[in-house]
Amino acid sequence: MKKYRLIQFTTLVLLCFLSLGMTSCKDKHKIVEPKEGPAHLVVQPTELQLGSIPQGSGVIEKEVAMINDGSEDLLITNIENLCSCTTTEFVDKPIAPGHGRKLKISLDTNHLTPGEFSRTVIVHSNGGEVNIDLLGEKLN
Repeated sequence: MKKYRLIQFTTLVLLCFLSLGMTSCKDKHKIVEPKEGPAHLVVQPTELQLGSIPQGSGVIEKEVAMINDGSEDLLITNIENLCSCTTTEFVDKPIAPGHGRKLKISLDTNHLTPGEFSRTVIVHSNGGEVNIDLLGEKLN
């Protein structure tokens, strides 16, 4: 009987430590401390300087961070590519308060004409709307 009680007690203590560890692990992945209030979208950076791009560069890929610094889940409702030369990829799941997710932006430089360019991607969410500008110059 004592052996059975010892196993029960050990199992209970082990489960308590595991549950405490899981709770603290969850907060380790926070990027920012959430503010009180609704979800709020922060994108870093909002401007991508691509510099001078030689002819034949193909597709350029960059990443930005979408961060929720509000206290409710952030839902990305739409990502608008204002040019057919840009595409985006992201995991379409709610972003928890204080957490973030990467947004991959691809720019197909074969669709650009020589000279300076500016392309915009707009992220729409329940926590606001943010423009991301891609700036550069395509060389002859």
